[in-house]
Amino acid sequence: MEAFDITKHQSWMWFCGEDSLLKNNGTDLFNTGDATGQEASDENACLVNSLTFFLHIIFILLIVIIWIVTKCRTLSIPKSKFLIRYPGHIPRYILCFVVLFVISCSIAEGVLSDKTSPSDSDTQPQLYLPACCACVALICSLIRMCWCLLIYWVLCVIVQILRLLLLKQMDLIDVNIARFWMDIIIFIAYFTFFVIEIRLVYYKVWKGATESDTNDIGAKMEQENVKYTEDYVNFLFSITFWWLNWLFKQGYQRPLNVDDLGSLPESHRAKSLYKRFKAVFDDEWEKAQRKGTKPSVWKSFAITFKTEIIIAGFARFIVDCGALIGPLLLNGVVAFTLENDNDEKTEPHYITIREFLANGFVLIWIMFLLNAIQYSFMQIHLYMCNVIGTHIRAALQSMVYDKSLRLSTYAMSGGSMTMGEITNHMSSDVMNLLFFCQRMHYLWSVPFKITMVFVLLYLQLGVSGLLGLATMAFLTPIQMYIARVQTRVQGNVMVEADERLKQANEMLLGMKLLKLYGWEKLFCKAIEMVRLKEMWAILKNNSCYEFGVYLCIIAPNIIMLSVFVAYPYISGKPLLPDTTFSALALMNQLIEPMYFTPLVTSLLANAFVGVRRLREFFLAPEIEGDDEYDLGLKTTQSGEEHEKVLTRSKPRPYKSYRPRAVSSKKEGFNEKSSLLKGKGASSQQTYDSMSAITSDPDRVTPRVPEGCAIKIKDGNFTWDPESSVPILKDINLEIMKGELTMVIGEVGGGKSSLISALLGEMTTLSGITSYSDSEGIAYAAQKAWLMNASLRENVLFGQRYNKTRYWKVIDASGMRPDIKMLPGGDMIEIGEKGINLSGGQKQRISVARTMYSDKNIVLLDDPLSALDVNVGGHMFREGIMGRMRKAKRTVVLVTHQLQYLQQAEKIIVMKDGKIASQGTFDDIARKDPELYKNWQKEVIAASEPEVTSASEDDRICDDMDYVKDRRFMRRELSRSGLWESASFREESIKHGKLVGAKDQEQGKSVGKLTEVEDQETGSVAGAVYFKYLKSMTLGWALPFFGFAVIMEILRVTQNFWLSDWSEAGLRNATSIDEITDDFVYTYVGLFFAIISAGVIHVIGCAMATTLAAKKLHITMLRNITAAPMRFFDTTPLGRILNRFASDTQIIDIKLIMTTQTAFFFCLGFMSSLIANSVITPIFIAEVIPVIIIYVIIAKYFIRSSRELQRIDSVTRSPVFAHFSETLGGLPTIRAYRDQKRFFARILQKIDTNNAAFLYLQASYAWLGVQLSMCGAVIVLTVGITTLIQALNGVLDSSLVGLAMSYMLMIALQLYNLIRFGADTEMQMNPVERVIHYSQIPTENYEGNEPTEDWPSRGEMCMERIAIRYAEHLPPVIDGVTLYIKPGEKVGICGRTGSGKSSLTLALFRLIQTFKGTIKIDGIDIAGLPLTTLRQRLSIIPQDPVLFTGTIRSNLDPLKRNTDGELWEALRIAQLKDAVSSFDASLDSPVSEGGENFSVGQRQLFCLARAFLRNSRVLIMDEATASIDYYTEKILQEVVSTVFKDKTVLTIAHRVSTIMNSDTIWVLSDGEIVECDTPENLLADVHSIFYNMVQSNK
Repeated sequence: MEAFDITKHQSWMWFCGEDSLLKNNGTDLFNTGDATGQEASDENACLVNSLTFFLHIIFILLIVIIWIVTKCRTLSIPKSKFLIRYPGHIPRYILCFVVLFVISCSIAEGVLSDKTSPSDSDTQPQLYLPACCACVALICSLIRMCWCLLIYWVLCVIVQILRLLLLKQMDLIDVNIARFWMDIIIFIAYFTFFVIEIRLVYYKVWKGATESDTNDIGAKMEQENVKYTEDYVNFLFSITFWWLNWLFKQGYQRPLNVDDLGSLPESHRAKSLYKRFKAVFDDEWEKAQRKGTKPSVWKSFAITFKTEIIIAGFARFIVDCGALIGPLLLNGVVAFTLENDNDEKTEPHYITIREFLANGFVLIWIMFLLNAIQYSFMQIHLYMCNVIGTHIRAALQSMVYDKSLRLSTYAMSGGSMTMGEITNHMSSDVMNLLFFCQRMHYLWSVPFKITMVFVLLYLQLGVSGLLGLATMAFLTPIQMYIARVQTRVQGNVMVEADERLKQANEMLLGMKLLKLYGWEKLFCKAIEMVRLKEMWAILKNNSCYEFGVYLCIIAPNIIMLSVFVAYPYISGKPLLPDTTFSALALMNQLIEPMYFTPLVTSLLANAFVGVRRLREFFLAPEIEGDDEYDLGLKTTQSGEEHEKVLTRSKPRPYKSYRPRAVSSKKEGFNEKSSLLKGKGASSQQTYDSMSAITSDPDRVTPRVPEGCAIKIKDGNFTWDPESSVPILKDINLEIMKGELTMVIGEVGGGKSSLISALLGEMTTLSGITSYSDSEGIAYAAQKAWLMNASLRENVLFGQRYNKTRYWKVIDASGMRPDIKMLPGGDMIEIGEKGINLSGGQKQRISVARTMYSDKNIVLLDDPLSALDVNVGGHMFREGIMGRMRKAKRTVVLVTHQLQYLQQAEKIIVMKDGKIASQGTFDDIARKDPELYKNWQKEVIAASEPEVTSASEDDRICDDMDYVKDRRFMRRELSRSGLWESASFREESIKHGKLVGAKDQEQGKSVGKLTEVEDQETGSVAGAVYFKYLKSMTLGWALPFFGFAVIMEILRVTQNFWLSDWSEAGLRNATSIDEITDDFVYTYVGLFFAIISAGVIHVIGCAMATTLAAKKLHITMLRNITAAPMRFFDTTPLGRILNRFASDTQIIDIKLIMTTQTAFFFCLGFMSSLIANSVITPIFIAEVIPVIIIYVIIAKYFIRSSRELQRIDSVTRSPVFAHFSETLGGLPTIRAYRDQKRFFARILQKIDTNNAAFLYLQASYAWLGVQLSMCGAVIVLTVGITTLIQALNGVLDSSLVGLAMSYMLMIALQLYNLIRFGADTEMQMNPVERVIHYSQIPTENYEGNEPTEDWPSRGEMCMERIAIRYAEHLPPVIDGVTLYIKPGEKVGICGRTGSGKSSLTLALFRLIQTFKGTIKIDGIDIAGLPLTTLRQRLSIIPQDPVLFTGTIRSNLDPLKRNTDGELWEALRIAQLKDAVSSFDASLDSPVSEGGENFSVGQRQLFCLARAFLRNSRVLIMDEATASIDYYTEKILQEVVSTVFKDKTVLTIAHRVSTIMNSDTIWVLSDGEIVECDTPENLLADVHSIFYNMVQSNK
């Protein structure tokens, strides 16, 4: 039977070709030695190619049919959106991409080999069609059907073996033949596919992996609301970031919110990252311990995240290689156009590798693929670096929080580190590491890229290329010098910014006092002076940045100038297009290394500083206790008590870092005396920071005596772990179970320090502290600490809600009437630091927390000081004596309320850090009769009823009429703006009853005080851009923008001139000098024009942006300073401060970077479009569809990324807010043993912020990948178009090179244009917020100046005045008419909310009268300048405030008084001796808030201020409410003597403070209900004042 000859079968002639034998000089190409062999070779070649073609076609059809059938069968079955990757998934995809590239080259090789045949010969599809089918089949193979694929790969391997045998038969086993290498690579790939498939079959069959496993994992992810599916989609979607498409679709339809992002997968969660990093760091710590060194944080990073770092580094290597290969391909394309005129006839043959790579169209195709791969890998690299940075940030923030929970109290309170510094560890230090991680691979990438660029330049241009290296060597030190200067200037900027923020914070905190004193403009000017110095530093910083960037941009032009001018003279050859534009493209690659060299150096330096600071923080001393936060005894398995005893008989070492799972801490103390540091303390002992707290192993640990709760034996305690001088000395005490122990003593005696020692917050120098309970301690600090949560959550403090128990606690604390009035009831949100609650309410909530807790030991640090006698008495009786004592709980109470002493089973008297006396009341009375007499006097004074709450006790216990209470509460709510939301409860609240549970839920939203931080939606209004540009002034905005355009025009002109120069070398290669002379002068002239335009642009940019920042800040500062107090009452301090902090920083520094960068890339993109449109006008038609796609992508991206940036910003604040909140409450948290709950909360907040940040970074990567594809398409279309035109003689070769060099940059330009454009819009949001705060309504400071001696008499007249806090709120004072004679002493009393303080605030016009007039000495105060009015009156406020500075600046900030007058004021205020004891006397420093002075001392400083002002009118606004009886007595004596001829208005706290007044005003519900002398009012038994006095007798 005759064999089948496929080459002669008519139906296959189209496939094999009619003349299937490629001839070469009469000899067959596939020469086997004879004709029969030649024919057999032809027949075998076509047969093998046909088999290959059929195999792929059948597989494609089979896969499509199976896929359709499978889809139809599973159409109704819900499909999980999570793909669990089987083994070999990623290698399969990577290999697939490689093989697709090789097959595409095989197609091109077949086409080119076919084209070597004579033009009259038929085409031979067998050379390229099987490869086309293989390409489609390979794509189809990505559908997961392992059994079908297994057979397919076996057949493919067999076919490839046949193809290799065929090549051997045709004698084509030659390393120069392109087809040989392609078939070899494809064979290896198919075999690898086969191995991968075998492994997958083994995994599925023998390992038992099923689809249900995938569904189970998917269901779990669905349940956890995981939407970040990067690792749960196929590899192609993962690297192209198409898994984010749902987000952009949703973001385009509506603004995104944080709930849309869902939760993160486990690998990205803070808890998992914390465990990973901590495990490595613990190992490093243990190794360092053995070596006697410190642990390496850097090494811990490298070990923990080594896989991610290697992947990111590999991606960076691909990017750099792609950037270097691009110019070489450009050289080949231009060379192809030059060699095209040489039409040498060649015989038909399989093309060689050299021929393949010399073809311009092949090079354009490779350039297209390379462009797409390069920029896609760039996005992968950037994304991976951001992921690494995010992971490190999450791990370190968790570590910092964990360490903070265990941090020694003295570390913060003693000055070794402040709360701000610790917060900086959480923010700036960690962020410095994140920023470094984003660019860390440039450490090796920059030198690698620079080296390879100059190697390639040398290979192309010879010695001339080395001139470029010399030029760069000259420019690099200049750039590094600029970077060093900028780094130094940045430090100055930060110093000045910190000082400005410090002063702004102080001003905002003390704004009420500043306005009362009329000092707000003085402080404003002080901030402006600091801001002026800051602006000079910012101008230098921005100038350095601008010149640094400018040098990077202009450096390629300088290098080109040196190289291209020297090249013709050195080499003796003219510039040619291929060499010129290849070198131009290479030199453009130097922009990135030059820009990042100083940046990465700076980032590395900052990262080293951050890591060093973090390591020192991790090694900082910790509180005493074991690894499990136990303060006392552990319970053994037998149930016996086991003591946890801390023992020190000498200065003991402390362990500064303890490897453990999750950690704890506690807070500082509140003593404001020399106890803080211990005068005379000396550092006689240096402790080993690496050693653990351990009890002395030789010491016998005594057990706690029966019935004893706490025992201290021979205790000596200090705050400073390095000090051997004790603060508490010779402490021996036993606190019995179930008893009430009271701790009393003078201010500074050591009462709070004793409580801190009991809590384990102090360092034990010697002695033994023992506890009978290991479950923690219920603790109420002297300064109540509350969370930014609901009132109920603050009371529960993590415990289960028990309704009956909860409301009994509320009643015992006296909070039920307050809850009735509060909007939202007990679900009202408590603002930051309890801003919307009174001091008494905060303290009652703190004590209610201890009542509700199940801790057996309760420590109360002077909670009654913030309460009036009636409320305090109720809480003492019902709470402490009732709930706590009846429950047999051990209570230790620090107090100044001596009337309760007889209720205590034990009294401890503290004096000078020692226990002066201890025992029962009777015991101490017998031992110290003098002390007992003093107690009696104070008890008598304390027993006088407080006029502010005459019927408070009745109201608490008897539940007085709700309607009347509602009027009282209305005034308090009006101040905070909550009255409107409170009104909703009017219909819900019944007489004497609280709202129901359903209404409580409604109350959650109604009672919300601190609204969610402002989050704008949509784009920034055009008016904001206009105002920002206007603030630059026209004179500086024109150089900024105008000369940037001129510079870009000159650059484009220079490139076209370079094109003509290189083209001239082709036309006349003999007259090199003449050609060079003709072009070089113009080229140099254009270069200097670019330099000049650039310098003007840089100066204009720095000046314009700095001037804009200055104007915006000063306008906002002055406007906020002049804002009414209503604005500060209703706006959280943190929100205002954020305008001066982060918003101002963005406007100062970041906005200039993003704005200029966006503008730079916009000009670059426009110049690329214009240049290519001039070169090839058809480019316009080609690029329009691509630009439309760009616009669509940009719209989707900008809408979503804008909201993601806002979410990232908004979710970042709660992390630091919770951290700061925790630092403020460490003693409370540690006492309750609640560290784990708080740690879980910070992890959740970090995850929320990380989700937004990761989505944002992934969205940037998504944009980059999509735009890189579009950019690659532009490269392909422009390349093919220009190449065809050049081959047809329409376009010069130099213009081809110019067009292609522009196109190589267009993808990067477009990506950066859209990204930085979106960033610019986001950074205009701070400008929008600053402008908003610059337009808030202000107080009217204008008026007619009175005479210099006004007020000379102190006569006051109020005529039917009505006062309210805002226009939409009800009046708090209505229709009051009064007359005060000169020198009259008036006492003002009334219930809480009756309008007393509002009346005095109206005198200072802090709240405005909307009816009636107030006249002082006959002048209507409404017509006076505000500053003058406030500076002519004096006030001693209830809450004394001192400002950072000196004693002198606090007493006399206007510098109007002599030293003698200052000393006289201090003498009168009883402060002269205290101030004289300071080394610097009047110039002694005052810390922030006056924290280095006691509350009483601060109040006396306010008295000295009032004396120095020497005003005829003095207002005392409950000035004695927060001070002890001794200080109050001093103050009253001074007022009665020094101010005897002044008009004094005293708002009473105790009756005794106003009994000597000439007139008593009794206010009720905003009206004067009684006005007479004290004697007349007391004579009338029916008067309200009489009842007030008699109510508690």
